[in-house]
Amino acid sequence: MRIPQEQPFVPVITGGDVGTYSLAREFHEAYGAISAVIPTAVNRNLKHSRILEAFPAGPMTTPEPVIAKLKEVAALLTDDGAHRRPLLLLANYDHLVRFAVDHRAELEEVGYTIPYPSAQLLDRVALKENFYALCRELGVPYPMTAVYDCAAHTDERAEAFVAEELAGAGVVYPLVLKAGDGGAWADISFTGRRKVHYVDDAEELTSLLSRASEAGYTGSLIAQEHIPGPDSQLRLATYFCDQNGRVRLTAYGEVVVEDHAPGLEGNSPAVLTSRDEAVEKQGAALLRAIGWRGFAMFDIKVDPRDGVAKFFELNPRLGRNHHYLTASGVNPATLYVEEHLHGGLGGLIIRWPSSRPCTPPCRCHW
Repeated sequence: MRIPQEQPFVPVITGGDVGTYSLAREFHEAYGAISAVIPTAVNRNLKHSRILEAFPAGPMTTPEPVIAKLKEVAALLTDDGAHRRPLLLLANYDHLVRFAVDHRAELEEVGYTIPYPSAQLLDRVALKENFYALCRELGVPYPMTAVYDCAAHTDERAEAFVAEELAGAGVVYPLVLKAGDGGAWADISFTGRRKVHYVDDAEELTSLLSRASEAGYTGSLIAQEHIPGPDSQLRLATYFCDQNGRVRLTAYGEVVVEDHAPGLEGNSPAVLTSRDEAVEKQGAALLRAIGWRGFAMFDIKVDPRDGVAKFFELNPRLGRNHHYLTASGVNPATLYVEEHLHGGLGGLIIRWPSSRPCTPPCRCHW
C-alpha cells in the first residue's frame, strides 16, 4: 500500500474529478499526507499520481455500494481496526455528501470523521426551493423563480404551470430550467437531459416537464429567469464555519470562464480572487441563520440590468474548482484538520487577500 502505516491520519476522498485531485494535492502540500481516493474508476486525474492511492468503487449513484466500499477501505487503512487512526471523509459531489451524512453513525464506528452538518440542516438548503425560501426570508436577492412539482405531474398540470404560473412569478423566456434535487436528477435519464436547460418557448418547456416526469423524476424543477451577461459576471463565495457556527473564512472570487460541457455547467475552471463586502455579508447571514457548520459555496451572478448580485444555490461542500483558495494562500486542508482533528481553530486568524474591485456591470457585453 502506498499510504504509510505511520501516517497519523488519512484523507479519504470520494470522487475522481479535478476537485478530488486538488484536495489530495492540498493535503500533501500541507501535511505530506497520501490520500485514499474512491472514484468510480481510475482516470487521467488520478492515474499517475504519487500523492494518492485509488480504490475504485464502480458506479456511485446509490448509497449501498459507496458505504460498503468506504468500510472496506477503512478496514485496509486500520488493519481491520487493530491500528486505528483518524480517517477524514471528504465528498466531492452533493449526493456523496448526503450518503456520508445519512450513514454517519456506521461510518464513524469504523473510524471516519464526517466534517459535514446534520441531515436536517442539509435538507434546509439542498433542495433549491428551500434555499430560495431562506433567501426571501432574509432579503437576499435571487432570480425570479417558479417551481414545478414533478411528483404531481399531469399534462393539464404542466400546461397550467406554463400558461399561468410562470407569468405570475415574473419568469419570462428565455429561461433556465434546472432540478431542485440534483442527486435525484443525476439518477434519471432521457434524451437531451442536461444539468441545466436553456428554454426558449412554452412548447420546449412543456416537453421538458413531461419528459422529466415520465423518466421517473419526482422532485421539483426550477424555472428561473435567465440572468444575461457573460461568464465573467459569475461569482463564487466559499465560506468555512467552525463547530460553534462562527464564520471563519469568506473567500470571494470572480469567474473568468465557466465550463459549458454537458454535465459540467456551473463549474469554473478559472477564478480571480476578489472582494465584495456587501455580497460576502449576505452569504454569511444565510449561513448564520441556519447554523451552518463546515464549508459551503454559493454560486452567484451579477445582473448587468441592475448591478445586483443574485444567489443561485448553496453547495454543502468545497466546489470542484476550489483551488483558487490555496492559490490565494488559504489551504482548505488545514481548516479541515485543525477544526476536526486537532481540537478546533481557536484564535487562528484566516486572511483573504484584498484585490481589485469586481467588474462593473456597465462594462459587460452580452
